[in-house]
Amino acid sequence: MSQDIQQLRREFKQKIDILNNYLFAAGVNNPITRIQQLSFFFFLKMLEEQDIAMEKEEELTKRKHKSIFSGKNAKFRWSRWRDKIGKDLEKFVSDEVFPFIENLHNGHANIRQVFQGAKLWIPDAVTLKRTIEIIDSIDFFGLDTDVKGDLYESLLATIEAAGKLGQFLTPRHIIRAIVEMVNPKIGDTVYDPACGSGGFIMTAYEWIKLRNSNPKHIEERDGRKIALGDKLNDKQWKFLTDQTFYGQDVDLDMVRLALMNLILHGLEGAHVRRKDTIAGTEDEEDLRTYDVVLTNPPFAGKINKERIKPSLPVKSNKTQVLFLGYVINSLKPNGRAGIILPEGSLFGTNKDDKEIRRFLLENTKLEAVVSMPAGVFQPYAGVKTSFLIFKKRLAPVVIASEATKQSLDEKIWFFNMRGDGSSLTSAKKFGPQYKNDIPLLLKAWSALHSFGEGGIPKEVKKLCWFTTVKEIVENDYILSANTYSPYNGEEEVNHRDPKEILKEIEISGKDLQKTLNIVQKLL
Repeated sequence: MSQDIQQLRREFKQKIDILNNYLFAAGVNNPITRIQQLSFFFFLKMLEEQDIAMEKEEELTKRKHKSIFSGKNAKFRWSRWRDKIGKDLEKFVSDEVFPFIENLHNGHANIRQVFQGAKLWIPDAVTLKRTIEIIDSIDFFGLDTDVKGDLYESLLATIEAAGKLGQFLTPRHIIRAIVEMVNPKIGDTVYDPACGSGGFIMTAYEWIKLRNSNPKHIEERDGRKIALGDKLNDKQWKFLTDQTFYGQDVDLDMVRLALMNLILHGLEGAHVRRKDTIAGTEDEEDLRTYDVVLTNPPFAGKINKERIKPSLPVKSNKTQVLFLGYVINSLKPNGRAGIILPEGSLFGTNKDDKEIRRFLLENTKLEAVVSMPAGVFQPYAGVKTSFLIFKKRLAPVVIASEATKQSLDEKIWFFNMRGDGSSLTSAKKFGPQYKNDIPLLLKAWSALHSFGEGGIPKEVKKLCWFTTVKEIVENDYILSANTYSPYNGEEEVNHRDPKEILKEIEISGKDLQKTLNIVQKLL
């Protein structure tokens, strides 16, 4: 990352910290509400910046641009109302600006959705004025979409929310690993049925652009690669931005945050909506299928069985069981999925857990089970999790039948991730001093697909193994990696430096000689 961008992020974070403190002191205690309120004003400022840019582009290209601020709407320009003060400012923003954006036309469907039903929750006129002044000092137009997206991600991460927000913030390095293993391609439809703040959708978008970019134009930033997707033709680019990405979430607040996140990353055409994925009435959208599904569904929730959608294959009051069934049903034949699940659902002995694991093996080819260490989701949760990578079968099989011997002989790859590059504690820290097996995971996965079992690098072999479907069926469909590890019981031996051992021998030898000399004198 360039020094200018680093400085920009530092300044942005400082301003967000100031704003966060102002809003908290004014009584806006909910962290999601604080993020939303700041985001609304980001967008109000950016709308005018974008409009000005398009007016300048019209002068150069002669392509007609109809300003959303033309005629009587000129009063809604940021630059026109930012200087208002006191109750006049509060009333104008609440009663006129927000409704204006909510009723926007001119192709801003997702921005309208962001402001749908939006309310001003900054109760103090002085705090509101200071908020606007600080945001006014940020030149969003001078930033490319990647930098704006990075800044918004830092906003999501900056505001502490150990409760409600934490369940939606899947660690981005885990998301990137899953996306790389599932490998969404141009032409695929990509769906997250529990999208939270949009991390999987955004990362899949970045991945597809990366795979379709000139290597000369790829930039390394914060440990990840940023690319333009410059090898995509106009038709492919339109499909990528307008017809590729779909998501939904039961929480309207999170839908807003997801839309803001995606728009700032250049994805205004993503189709994200508020909907209960697993409960309530069912419509045609619930039965739609996709090429790729990527998700981290909620673990802790319970649901009344009477509200479960009828198409779900296994009825349970556990949300993770319902979501796994939904994801399997949401895939097209040969469609691929990556899903994070709590470890307990992989070895649970109750009927629901066993039934959904059987359904998984009969309807998909399970390719990988990656066991992650407890603490990956700290500081929000210490629960141990795994993620599954699988492909939808062309037709289901009766997995326990000898008639489907080929399916029983299929092998599932297990990988034991011992660390993710973090401290795995509630005081979350990252650094080279912490064990990180993600590069080894991706290296082994790539080798496995290129060269088969024999291609797995030597340094990875004790972290992974294969187990047949037959063995899993005979073991109550348990999918917990530790159950099948051939290395259980082996202790990791920490070999000492030979020089250290020789030095100890040398010292011991000198001590022994001193002792012998004393004994000889006594004799």
